[in-house]
Amino acid sequence: MGAFDGKGMVIQGLRFLGPKEALGALQGGALLVDLRTDELAEVKAFHVPEAIHIPHEELQGLLSELPAHRPLLLADTSGVFTKDAAHLLLEHGFSDVACLNGGMLAWDQGGLPVDTDPEAILHGECACVMTSRKKRRPMTRSILFLCVANSARSQMGEGIARQLWPDLRIQSAGSRPSHVNPYAIEVLAEQGIDATAHTSKSVQDIDPATVDLVITLCAEEVCPLFLGKAERLHWPIPDPASDDQSLTPDDLRARFRAGRDEIRRRLEQLKAERF
Repeated sequence: MGAFDGKGMVIQGLRFLGPKEALGALQGGALLVDLRTDELAEVKAFHVPEAIHIPHEELQGLLSELPAHRPLLLADTSGVFTKDAAHLLLEHGFSDVACLNGGMLAWDQGGLPVDTDPEAILHGECACVMTSRKKRRPMTRSILFLCVANSARSQMGEGIARQLWPDLRIQSAGSRPSHVNPYAIEVLAEQGIDATAHTSKSVQDIDPATVDLVITLCAEEVCPLFLGKAERLHWPIPDPASDDQSLTPDDLRARFRAGRDEIRRRLEQLKAERF
């Protein structure tokens, strides 16, 4: 019998607990998984026996940090992201999962215990912008981009990251390295990035000690395995390269530009949130 059985309500196969029931479950040993993003101001946090903070966009890459044997209660600001997160956990074998119905807004409105940041409140931060205490992360000094061939997506990630973080160590690699795709070089040049000296490298040649953050970019393929203790993010971006003979050079350029722009968008968001 699961820790959440008989509690709350079940909607489309997912269990939702009201704030008071959720607090009881947390006091009984469930772990709160706070999905709110780093970019939000740290005004109010759930005052509970134990919580872990994993922003919802990073959850897939950090599933290994969650204890499979513990009941997990998912929470965010208002309940927007908990449903997708619950489906993801259930698909990966986590069996005892529930969602906080209404998120922090319902929790706070119900008068349940919170920790506040007086300085943020003093400066007039909006009460609807709330995150929990962040799990301390080590300083990021280096980033590794991974895909299969180290030909397109990871090469574009490397080039854009070097432009955004000139003081960090930026690397890319693949499980089956081939060559740098000329279209990747071309679309990077459109943004002032010279990738003509880039080479395709094997993940086996990367020293784990030189990597703080790994970003995997595979979508339909199996991402390379990277051994080491680095933090991991997974951004599934479709491979812009294609063997489809019906695609014209302009079609391929459009695919590579779309991949480049999505990688840049995510990296700029990462920079705004974490650096």
